Amino acid sequence: MSNIPSASLLGPISRDAHPPMSDGDAMLEAGMCLECGGPCTSAPCVGACPAGIDIPGFIKDIAQGRPIDAAEKIFADNILGGTCARVCPVEVLCQGSCVLLKEGRRPIQIGRLQRYATDRAISTGARVLSSPPAIRRPESVGIVGAGPAGLACAAELAQLGYHVVVYEARDFPGGLVTRGIAPYKQQYKPLPEEVDQIRSLGVQLRFGVRVGKDISIDHLRASHKAIFLACGMGDDMPAKIPGEWLPNVWESLKFIEALKLGPTGGLAVGRRVAVIGGGNTAIDVAREAMMLKSAEVTSSNTAVDVARHARMLGATEVAILYRRGEADMPAFAHEIAAARHEGVTIIPLVAPVEFVGTDRVTGVKCVRMRLGAPDASGRGRPEPIPGSEFVVDADCVIKAIGQVPHRDLFTAMGLELKGSVVQVDKDMRTAVPDIYAGGDCINGGSTVVQAVRDGRKAARAIDRVIAGTQRPPSPPASASRVEHDNGTYRHFQGDYRLNTVPKLCKGCNICVTGCPTDTLALDSTNHIKVNDPATCVFCGLCEARCPDFAIWIARGATDRARVFAKEGSPVS
Repeated sequence: MSNIPSASLLGPISRDAHPPMSDGDAMLEAGMCLECGGPCTSAPCVGACPAGIDIPGFIKDIAQGRPIDAAEKIFADNILGGTCARVCPVEVLCQGSCVLLKEGRRPIQIGRLQRYATDRAISTGARVLSSPPAIRRPESVGIVGAGPAGLACAAELAQLGYHVVVYEARDFPGGLVTRGIAPYKQQYKPLPEEVDQIRSLGVQLRFGVRVGKDISIDHLRASHKAIFLACGMGDDMPAKIPGEWLPNVWESLKFIEALKLGPTGGLAVGRRVAVIGGGNTAIDVAREAMMLKSAEVTSSNTAVDVARHARMLGATEVAILYRRGEADMPAFAHEIAAARHEGVTIIPLVAPVEFVGTDRVTGVKCVRMRLGAPDASGRGRPEPIPGSEFVVDADCVIKAIGQVPHRDLFTAMGLELKGSVVQVDKDMRTAVPDIYAGGDCINGGSTVVQAVRDGRKAARAIDRVIAGTQRPPSPPASASRVEHDNGTYRHFQGDYRLNTVPKLCKGCNICVTGCPTDTLALDSTNHIKVNDPATCVFCGLCEARCPDFAIWIARGATDRARVFAKEGSPVS
């Protein structure tokens, strides 16, 4: 088993933000999916998934009672598919792109269906990963960091036949999945099982090894043909203001780590909690503190998660203090709305200047801010208003203002930086030969699924360089064409067909406004026309809504999984 602490060390049992589905509920939900996607164009949900999972395909498997087959499709594209089912911001990714939203209906619950399939596979012990080749390659690849990017890269390389060693500074894997995601989104499962699957591929995980200290960079490079840097970001940035040393002034990551790894019973935060920052982690922690209940987290969007987390630990007053306006908060809008619903207060345009107290923190002295000219981010630069200081009473303060980059390691490895992050090209290569990078260390903090995508992309680039392996070309999709017969137009996309009869169309425009890909339009005579057959995703909304029976679709037998590029991009 992996080095993740046992459930007895996880603190209080939490509420579940994305609860599991029963067999019946999963099949009913899956049965509502329109199975979008054609030979030329993938479904919008697939295009919005950084991992490029065949979402209509795995949902169809669930609808037909084959959850293990569904899990195989998921894990084939995302080795952390079970974890991502819990922590991905599906509201702004796959579910946010569901075509049903065009009709004012709720989207398919893709995240919960993904959790259902992956949980079923894990609980039954099903082997869902393809085995490495019988004859291994002689080359070895070293990976620095056992977070999502590192684990994904390791699994992909192992399946390609490489010897893979992962060096992790901590005593457990997962990166921010383990120590930075609020418990109400994810405790640990299914990460241990996912890590065990990766180990079963022959990947070696070496914990407590700090590159540059416990193992030299020269020794690391001499031991491996290529290096993938997936070390993420460091600890929280200091606020650098008086009183930061006071008891009950927390850094957000240490606070969440204490919740997950601390003694059963959780943390006593007191009645009033102040959270500094405006990101997703701050929101999560505020909700946890308020609700005493038990996540896609971004290391640059921490404040919102922290605030939600604090709210769940029993606090009755939780306030987020943010130096810009609420509209400028980097947290997702749905996370902010959820925090407000649960009682978290947001105080915009304020900045802390001192943590007040003697033997413990009792408040945060703030100054009010106004927005000046836009800065490099395009947002108004916050400027203090002289003489506007005031104190926010607080029994606990949690700082969620970003993380410190591993500059010493980057410099020692001779890497070229872009600001505080490692600069890479489109193949994840750094300026140093045979060193690649991905995940938070190249973007300052993004989603778990983005890190997974980076890891897989880097693995393929490494394989191309070492083995000269080229990704096999995708089977060419049949060029879209149009056939006209007695007033009926057949718009072909491979063996899929979008049929229109313009002379039946009364020009109501319903199909046009409901089309998720702008495939349809009205011509100069107010009759239906097709802009580009290759853009149709065959969702069937037009057919269902047309009162004139002037449009309908016919799906062929094409296997979409064969014609889409492995990374989820449509075939050109």
